[in-house]
Amino acid sequence: MSKKILSLTLILSSFAAICQERDTTTIFDDFNSFLLKEVVFGLVDYSSLKQNPEKLNDLVRQIAEYNLSDLPQDHKTAFYIDAYNLLVIKQITDNYPVNSPMDIEGFFKVQTFNVAGDILTLDAIEFTKLIGPTQDPRIHFALGCGARSCPFLYDNAFYPDKLQEQLNFRAEVIIERPNYVYVDKDKETVTLNKIFDWYKSQFTGNAGSLIKYVNKFKFYKVPENYQVQFQEYDWTLNDR
Repeated sequence: MSKKILSLTLILSSFAAICQERDTTTIFDDFNSFLLKEVVFGLVDYSSLKQNPEKLNDLVRQIAEYNLSDLPQDHKTAFYIDAYNLLVIKQITDNYPVNSPMDIEGFFKVQTFNVAGDILTLDAIEFTKLIGPTQDPRIHFALGCGARSCPFLYDNAFYPDKLQEQLNFRAEVIIERPNYVYVDKDKETVTLNKIFDWYKSQFTGNAGSLIKYVNKFKFYKVPENYQVQFQEYDWTLNDR
């Protein structure tokens, strides 16, 4: 009898472990399904979401209840990137119609959300949960802040087991686009998105200079003697 009980215990333990692993991945599938449906070329139909917020609200609930304990850093990073992007959409939807995320008071620094049991602002997610632990500037290309000059919102979720590949892909896609990195050979200048100015120390700390960082991901390299300048930032809402 004791052998049967032991075998049953082992089976139940294995089943519980499988369920726990399934639970840690299901939320990313839910994120992915939502983004595939709602994001088109980086734009969101906030008017439609305002009228039908049920799925978005359910994702926000899952974000609040998610358990990150004892999970590896890539899992946490993927979760916080997805959570940030969904909470940007949530905050805009709740306040819609607006012309810009900057029209919402305290959008980045004051408004708080329950994120895996912690009460966090968007800035806290970005700097204490993402950049702080990883020191990885690629994360700036993964976050959609709701404005047209932000790196455009990805229509797929970030997954823990694909995170490094996805971050490289995002960096390559953003840096190859002339509206984020524009090279003028005649004037010998390179005009960069304003995020390269705001977070310059992170990019230069990683690669030595802004041009060297860009060249890590750019197919046609920018000559290092080119003058660096920055684009004006368009805070217009990424509304579809």
